[in-house]
Amino acid sequence: MWIDDQILEQYVKPVVIGTWIPDTTVVVLGSSNDPTVECHAGRCAADGIPILKRYGGGGTVVLYPGCVIVTIGGWVTDHFQNDRYFRILNGAVNQTLHANFKFKAPLTQSGISDLVSGEKKFGGTSMFRSRNYLLYQASLIVECDFEMIGRYLAHPSREPEYRRGRKHSDFLTGLADLAPGITPKQVLAGLSVALSGHVLTALGSEATSPAPDQFPALQARIERSRLELRK
Repeated sequence: MWIDDQILEQYVKPVVIGTWIPDTTVVVLGSSNDPTVECHAGRCAADGIPILKRYGGGGTVVLYPGCVIVTIGGWVTDHFQNDRYFRILNGAVNQTLHANFKFKAPLTQSGISDLVSGEKKFGGTSMFRSRNYLLYQASLIVECDFEMIGRYLAHPSREPEYRRGRKHSDFLTGLADLAPGITPKQVLAGLSVALSGHVLTALGSEATSPAPDQFPALQARIERSRLELRK
């Protein structure tokens, strides 16, 4: 099962942005992740926690009501340059957060595409590419539940250098720890109002018109996802 379809299905539009708070707890694998390695699948099954998979790569995460999810689908000029697009979109997310809240320290990017404050991660990101089409997702931890994250996620099989082997409780943080008192609903409201403007400004000339000749490949991806749901 894929969790990005609601945005991907709107591929005929130049840019689509979705923000939401999960209403249940789910484990989400990157496109190439093995659930027997990256998460405690037995505990997930015992607790009735679904294990889903997204289109993009990146590590495995737990989504729960203490998080806010951002998904951006859009058309860009370059088929490649994912590092550049991560910097652009991560920067837009961080700028929007800074515009709405006062944090103890700056929000930046580290590793390949992590959202961090200092050396602690508050957000994971992933990206799926189909030629000029880009699908970006960020999972932002607002209220960090270390116990639950540790229960369902194993230590990742691959980690950024700056993690230095730290366990989840020493590596992760929540936006509510960086700006005490903020809630997922407040973060969602701030992003819903202002993120679109920051994204469009940040993309600038990198944004381009939809390419109809590329629509069939995207539609085929959606159809494969629907088949997965029927299995």
